[in-house]
Amino acid sequence: MKNVQFLTMPSTHLLDLAGPLQVIHTVGEMGAGSIDVRCIGPEASVGAFQPLTLTDIRPLPRVLPPDSVLFVIGSKLTPALMRSTAWRQSVDWLGRLGRDRPEGLRICGVCSGTFLLADAGLLDGRLCTTHHRFIPRLRAAVPAATVLENRVFVEDGDLLTSAGVTSGIDLALHLVSGAFGEDIAIQVARENVVHFRRFGADPELSAAMRHRSHCNQRIHAVQDAISSRLGDRVTLDELAAQVHLSGRHLARLFLAETGVSIKQYQIALRMDLARRLMASSRLSLENIAAACGYGSVQALRANWNKHERLPPSLMRRGAGAARPDA
Repeated sequence: MKNVQFLTMPSTHLLDLAGPLQVIHTVGEMGAGSIDVRCIGPEASVGAFQPLTLTDIRPLPRVLPPDSVLFVIGSKLTPALMRSTAWRQSVDWLGRLGRDRPEGLRICGVCSGTFLLADAGLLDGRLCTTHHRFIPRLRAAVPAATVLENRVFVEDGDLLTSAGVTSGIDLALHLVSGAFGEDIAIQVARENVVHFRRFGADPELSAAMRHRSHCNQRIHAVQDAISSRLGDRVTLDELAAQVHLSGRHLARLFLAETGVSIKQYQIALRMDLARRLMASSRLSLENIAAACGYGSVQALRANWNKHERLPPSLMRRGAGAARPDA
């Protein structure tokens, strides 16, 4: 994820652009990765739908570098815009990009930006979504696509689409998590004071992210401490001392902010780690138990049986466990 481009059209919605742009830019600001971020488009200066003019927009490049991410940003979807030269130039450019796709390219449609992708023929046979108000319209425009509703975003291989407005932030955080890891995504979200969100049918968040939808920095610090010391026996008093609270106060505050107790959160993280190690390594059960903070295989099995239908042996067999020890 070294090159991220934002296709910016006339009448663009500022939050459709600013949300994911802020998230991606924060990765570099934090020193977590070096990303070349550019706004590109058919016009060097455009008026946003909100009363502001955007300038210094780079021309549409002839080619994109390998492993690029392209955000196609939503605009106020008017007949005039869709008949404009800027629209047609962007559709033609996207069509050529789809035919001669650079290696590793991921295309992300934000809100009404999906209609540019539709006109370019990039949604045929794909799963996608858009702003809830445009769902019927997109279905009519692209009958060959499967348009899902009530989704923050939809990922179909190298094509990602979001519902627009603040959901572009969720989509960008998802990409950051995949490229740089969950810890960096959590830090970026905290830096921008935003929550990880999902709607009903969306893929479930990992245990590390599931209970992060709050803005209490002390509790975030406790969650960081638990996550970084899963193999250790960390006491409530140690965690409380780290954030200058009493143990009782911390326990109440943690439950109020996250919806689970400290013990439940720790177990969820340990089980998540155990699943990953079962599926991706050849570590023995003894070593997995130790890595996850369990004193014995029996203790690991006792927790495992409470949360999993399959025993560890069958899960490992199903995953293949062909990779070398981590």
